[in-house]
Amino acid sequence: MALFVVFGIGLVIYCAVLSIYRIYFHPLSHIPGPKLAAITHGYEFYYNVIKGGLFIWEVERLHKVYGPIIRINPREVHILDPEYYEEIYASSARKREKDAMLIAKFGLDGSGFATIDAETHRQRRAPVERFFSKRAIENSEELIYKGINRLVYHFKEAHRSHSVVSLDAGFAALTSDVIHEYVYGYNPGELDKEEFNAHVRDGINGLMRMAHLLYFFPILTSIMNAVPIGILEKFNPPAFALASQKKELYLRGVEALENAHSVKVKKVDNLINTLAAPTMPEHMRSPERLMNEGFAFVIGGTETTARTLAVGAWNLYAREDIRRKLREELKTVMPTPDSRPSWNELEKLPYLSGVINESLRLSTGIANRSARSAPTEALIYKGYTIPPGTPVSQLHYLILMDPEIFPNPNEFDPERWGRAAAKGARLDKYLVNFSKGSRMCVGLNLAYAELFLVIASMVRWFDMELYESPKAKIEFARDFGTPWPDQGGLSVRATVTRVVGE
Repeated sequence: MALFVVFGIGLVIYCAVLSIYRIYFHPLSHIPGPKLAAITHGYEFYYNVIKGGLFIWEVERLHKVYGPIIRINPREVHILDPEYYEEIYASSARKREKDAMLIAKFGLDGSGFATIDAETHRQRRAPVERFFSKRAIENSEELIYKGINRLVYHFKEAHRSHSVVSLDAGFAALTSDVIHEYVYGYNPGELDKEEFNAHVRDGINGLMRMAHLLYFFPILTSIMNAVPIGILEKFNPPAFALASQKKELYLRGVEALENAHSVKVKKVDNLINTLAAPTMPEHMRSPERLMNEGFAFVIGGTETTARTLAVGAWNLYAREDIRRKLREELKTVMPTPDSRPSWNELEKLPYLSGVINESLRLSTGIANRSARSAPTEALIYKGYTIPPGTPVSQLHYLILMDPEIFPNPNEFDPERWGRAAAKGARLDKYLVNFSKGSRMCVGLNLAYAELFLVIASMVRWFDMELYESPKAKIEFARDFGTPWPDQGGLSVRATVTRVVGE
């Protein structure tokens, strides 16, 4: 009993000393913010784990109280200043590293996404970049149109049968089919499965829903990996969906490595074969690394683009005036609904570009923080010195919804981009969905091509009426990696009221 008393007293003294150090003597002690956040990660734990993805709104509130720079936990600084964004997310000319604590929760060791230091990231990204260059994506538009053709077919069938379609599921099926075929050379055919295989996102969403807990207890990732998949299926369906998806990609990686010396396979120039090739450094050719690299592409290439399409579709089919104006513009390059303009032709259309930009802005992209640290330099912000190695972040949502940059930020207003350009202002500087600098999302060209081609085809082909899809189903209320509504998940359903040209 005495031992427990001594232990308890020692723990109290340790916590008291640690708290005093963090408040008064820590290198970040001069940064404004609540003392409780400076003392313990429990502050963030309460809002993100106990209350469920609400820390972003507490961060927003704290900025109103303490100003544009705050300490949000014992080791991280958050800045709310769009003009300082590129100082944090800098180009390769200045070294920036990711925060190991923030990325460990995703369990994607060895992937470019999960790389900490700049040099290792450069090595991992180099063989990937050519596959996602603008020219490479332009040469692969047929792959996107193949998915669009299937989507159009199913929407026509829904019109004939007067059935309700899940647009968000259809978009996720399309983006999933495209990214799997682009990276792995096989098409899972989600678009042709019942209800677009609405479960295609279960693995990704399972990881995202657990991410906050995994941030505080990363050991849970190892525990889940050790649990037999049959037990996960019975007791934790989201974890089972995640494990099943990763297992499939692991086997694809094994197959690519086994076929790496095959003359036939060498002629197939896809991403997985390139990453498995004997010319790659041996330490980068393990099945685990290929699995994690591939899954990072699947996550990035499926959910965020599908969400942007869903948010865009909701607004287009909620506003006939916007849809009519867009359709008239589209007719200049799509005289008939089955015309197939290139991405290059579509991005020259100003109103369509405004629609895409508004869809991106209101969909946010990632919801959570993606901190960077400057390992070799101190950052200076408004007289505050941020020591080298300190994680510093900005939340994309707070930039994308800044009323000083985007007046009436909750309004879907495609013309705001043209109005700003006419005044010489560049709003695209603040469109930070894909981040910026050396760690900018490598797949942004694929995402843009999908957004332009899919939205143009949808609007040119169909009129729809939203069905049991209030705006609350697309609004950002909780941060679970990507934005989630307050109740349930993203959902946009509709009935097809007219097939244009039929």
